[in-house]
Amino acid sequence: MHRCLSIVEVQRAIFREVYHQPASKDRLTLARLARTCRAFNGAALDVLWATLESFAILVQCLPRDLWRIDVVEKTLRLRRPMSLKDWEIFYKYSIRVRCVSRVVEPERAKGCTNLGGDVIFALSNSPTYRPLIPFLRELHWDKPNKKYASLLRLLLTPSLEKLTLKASGSQLRSPEVSILTSMCTACPSLRTLCIFSRVPFSQFLDTQGEKILSEAILYLHSLESLVCPALDEAAIVHLSRLPWLTDLSMELRPDFKSNDLTSLASPAFGSIYSLTLTASSLATLTSFLELMQITPSWVSFTVMEAPTADALRLFFLVLVNACSSARLSQISLCVQGQRYALLQPEQITFSTLQSLLALPNIISFELDIPCAILLDDTGLTTLAKHWPILNELSINPKRGWGTSNRITHQGLLNLLSHCPQLGHFSLCVDFSDIDVDTSHLLGSRPGNGVTHDMCVSAGFVTSTIKNPIVIAAFLSDICPRMFSVKDSWGDNPTMSEEDTEDMEIYRRRWEEVEGLVPAFAAVRQQCLEWYRKETTVEDAASM
Repeated sequence: MHRCLSIVEVQRAIFREVYHQPASKDRLTLARLARTCRAFNGAALDVLWATLESFAILVQCLPRDLWRIDVVEKTLRLRRPMSLKDWEIFYKYSIRVRCVSRVVEPERAKGCTNLGGDVIFALSNSPTYRPLIPFLRELHWDKPNKKYASLLRLLLTPSLEKLTLKASGSQLRSPEVSILTSMCTACPSLRTLCIFSRVPFSQFLDTQGEKILSEAILYLHSLESLVCPALDEAAIVHLSRLPWLTDLSMELRPDFKSNDLTSLASPAFGSIYSLTLTASSLATLTSFLELMQITPSWVSFTVMEAPTADALRLFFLVLVNACSSARLSQISLCVQGQRYALLQPEQITFSTLQSLLALPNIISFELDIPCAILLDDTGLTTLAKHWPILNELSINPKRGWGTSNRITHQGLLNLLSHCPQLGHFSLCVDFSDIDVDTSHLLGSRPGNGVTHDMCVSAGFVTSTIKNPIVIAAFLSDICPRMFSVKDSWGDNPTMSEEDTEDMEIYRRRWEEVEGLVPAFAAVRQQCLEWYRKETTVEDAASM
């Protein structure tokens, strides 16, 4: 054996390369190598055990007579008490673990979804005071409740850099939330903290829970990424001063008042690259942004209440003033909830969005709010001219545009002409000028020779059409690489129940368009290839 292969770092580098190959047989080879070759055993085990799909694997690596799976209750349980020898085996593998993806992986544990109380109690009372996984760096925990709190506490080690707490529809209440206080002392090097829940953040933590989490945040000075529920003013001020915080996602409390953040000083949140905020109203977001001078590349906002046109206009103006125009490239604003149609929705025109023209480097823009969109060809063309590197444009893909539709096929052509990198768009388009019988289009080309090779998918929201073949021919001509055409007729809150029949008709027509577009594009490409070959043969013959 070559001398370089006796170097542990070299062994690990080779084994990592083998381990991350897509074929599962390479991992089996590495496992066999760990069993049969003494020289490679340690390094091979280090790589094999570095990332665990579930914490339960550490229990299942112990002698088979120690544990069992209760098939009825889908729970991993113990057959007998853990001995010192069992603990030696446990630590033999746990010291190699660097990442745990979840508590229990059902596919790996024969349908088991929980750890029994006896397992949790045994692991929470080890014969030594050492952490269960001493060198753990990344932990994704999907059981943040009282039953697993003691076990989670023993996994919060000084080496931990990334912690994710995920609750599947449950709420975190006292005393479970008290585990959050352990982060500040147990994980001083924590760089990433993510708290996810299927329920809204405002319902995930009660007032006491928000206070405890906010206090814990004050002791974390190395954060680079944070996803969490609402925090108090002191925690927000602390975050604004962190030099490495680049990714922030949080909720603003309904009673948030910008006057309570007077201590924010420039450069507050100066290193933010990605900002995601959720609030009850757009006014709350506006008042928060007014305090900031930041340089993010990506911003995303979610509100619970439908905004007015004036509130939107002010919000976009404040956003432009708060963010660096040279760096901001992706904007998203959506309203969550209120799936019903408003009787008199606010009207959004080009003037509502006009302040965004000061951002020349926009590559993605998403707007989905319960308002009527009155954008016309001129307004869309102006946006396209000011956003030449636009890659994705999505305006009310789920909410619909209302009864008025002012963008025609010519406006769509202008958008494609001025945005050569556009890959996806969602717009409501009036195709009435070209949506006629095919016999009326003989000898004409509605696309006027415009060809856009980058656009591969499109959403036409609640656009009405009569002749799917004509629309498919038009789209395949201007976007020969388009393979996905969607609509929102199946989930349109602006339509009444009386219009259900019409909704189904338009939905089926757009389904037909989606099937025809790639077929037409393929036929065009084939004809073009035939023409090229015939031209080449004729040129060769003439010579």
